[in-house]
Amino acid sequence: MITEVACQGADLCQELSGSTDTSFTRVYEGDPPSRRIFSTGRFEVLADMSPLVVGHLLVLPKQHHLSFARVIADDHHELRSLLAWLVPRYAATFAPPLVLEHGSTEEMGRQACITHAHWHVLPLSGDAVDDALGSAGLPYLDLAGLHELGREPWPSHSYYFRLYRDRARVYLPAETNPRQYLRSIVGSILEIETPEWDYSLVTRKDHLRLTMRMTASWTASRMEP
Repeated sequence: MITEVACQGADLCQELSGSTDTSFTRVYEGDPPSRRIFSTGRFEVLADMSPLVVGHLLVLPKQHHLSFARVIADDHHELRSLLAWLVPRYAATFAPPLVLEHGSTEEMGRQACITHAHWHVLPLSGDAVDDALGSAGLPYLDLAGLHELGREPWPSHSYYFRLYRDRARVYLPAETNPRQYLRSIVGSILEIETPEWDYSLVTRKDHLRLTMRMTASWTASRMEP
């Protein structure tokens, strides 16, 4: 059982702590019994509970953080090892992975929709996401590497993060951006009608179950420490 999680009440935190009374267990009723795909000392890889597409995964820190910028500021070496293990397997199973994140802070107010840091991993083109966010007029900064996400101002600033084919970019959210904004962007790329990309409205259980079957062999090859 995981003991590093420090938050209480947030559903993801409860699930990581080993609780059997979570949204996942209530929705899926034991089929499958778990959505866990892989675990390291500090991270979990799960199937998204309401996947937008087959292969929609989450990467989460076991320790409670509101953003991966804070995770990386603390120590990014194990995260790099995890990516080195995950990316080739994901690409061979689905497609080259796109990583998206809505980085949160305690001061976000109405935009504070993230209660535990998580990356969305999707088999989509990062260029399509850039086109959509660019059309929305969001300012951005290209990062020289993943380590720069751990530098100020990002650990204490709200942001949208995109990582694709080793190209990292940070977008600055607008005050008018709604909650689940990145899910809505992905939904538009996948031609999912509004509001069916909302995780609380449509679950797509078949997507999760197929994702679990397609990734079942990944744990046969363990990541090197």
